[in-house]
Amino acid sequence: MYSITKGYVKSQEDTKFLIKQISSRESIYQKLYEILETNKRDAVKELGLIEHEGRDVVIALKTRQAIRSVIAKALKNLTFLWSRGIIDKHEGIEMNKVFLAKIKALNNFPMAIPPPTPDKYLHNIVWLENKDVLIEFFKERAKLAYFDYGDVICREGEMPQGIYLIISGMAILHSSPPTFGIDSSLKSDRASQTMFTEYCTSGDIIGELSCLLKREIEYTAICETILQACFISLEDLYEGFDVFWPSLEYKIWLKLALSIAYQYFESSLTDEDLDFQKCVAFNLAYVETLSSYNEMTIDNVTMKFVIIVYGSVIDTQTEVPYLAPCILPKTCEQVQGTSDLSKLLVVQASKPAKNTDDSKVMVNTGLRTTQREYNWKRKNEVTSLTLRFNFSYCEY
Repeated sequence: MYSITKGYVKSQEDTKFLIKQISSRESIYQKLYEILETNKRDAVKELGLIEHEGRDVVIALKTRQAIRSVIAKALKNLTFLWSRGIIDKHEGIEMNKVFLAKIKALNNFPMAIPPPTPDKYLHNIVWLENKDVLIEFFKERAKLAYFDYGDVICREGEMPQGIYLIISGMAILHSSPPTFGIDSSLKSDRASQTMFTEYCTSGDIIGELSCLLKREIEYTAICETILQACFISLEDLYEGFDVFWPSLEYKIWLKLALSIAYQYFESSLTDEDLDFQKCVAFNLAYVETLSSYNEMTIDNVTMKFVIIVYGSVIDTQTEVPYLAPCILPKTCEQVQGTSDLSKLLVVQASKPAKNTDDSKVMVNTGLRTTQREYNWKRKNEVTSLTLRFNFSYCEY
């Protein structure tokens, strides 16, 4: 049932992209989009309930699917290397037998795997990068939080107290359309009274962005089941920013920027392999920060995509405004920030050299290339932001 429901969710996503391409009338597209989104939301809720009721079974299923996916990719790479003559026939046959044997062995894979202990969940926070020094820092400060069915984790308009990493259970988020840090006067034509509904399950983080820049929460989170979460307070999070400044905060921004990009522009990024770890190691994509009136030069030769993920900018030549979330057109050569804080995700056109020093990030700004030394002192205050995102991971 879990696999069928998960496949159904994926089919709804694929159908939305197809309808957008073939629909000639906006009204019909919007109607179909709403139907597909409702179907997807209901299916995600069922996935959360199934996972809550049979966590050990779901963990085993996810693990088996992940192993099968890795082996399938290895077989594909083997076929490519074999066809190019890089691997000879005898070696190829033997390696193929090994992979097929591993796939067959999955038939004896355990039907249930006990869930990890709460302290192991910090290893799944992507911006901690499974680094012991970061995990130990937050493990000493994190606390377990328990909620009953119907409990409110946080309310829209309240200041955040910290972030919640869901260990078990499911919560529902109700919110108004996200602001993306844009002033209401700039987005009056985009205003909408539509309420958004989203489900968070094991592995998702609640309150991440609102804590990042200390702004009111834009959604209300209510427990749909009994829920257990790992809580990191706002003070402890910012202490971590100070200790690991500025790499930790930058990596959270990178993770969030990638989430926004894939949430809104997945069809445009299908050919991009923007895995978080690869972006950190090889600088495949990076985040640029613009404050009001600051300018950034765009080099369309080295920058494949420039995506505004937060805030707003204006084309300095045409004075055309662009509001997040938005992919800047290729005709745009220079932009100026029009919000107090704007974040832009830059996707490189080619893979730069490997980044061997975590304290340095190479940033290409078009006419010049600057190397940012990440050993500055922390700023006293940062601009505020809040946004909703899902962070899902595969439990092993």
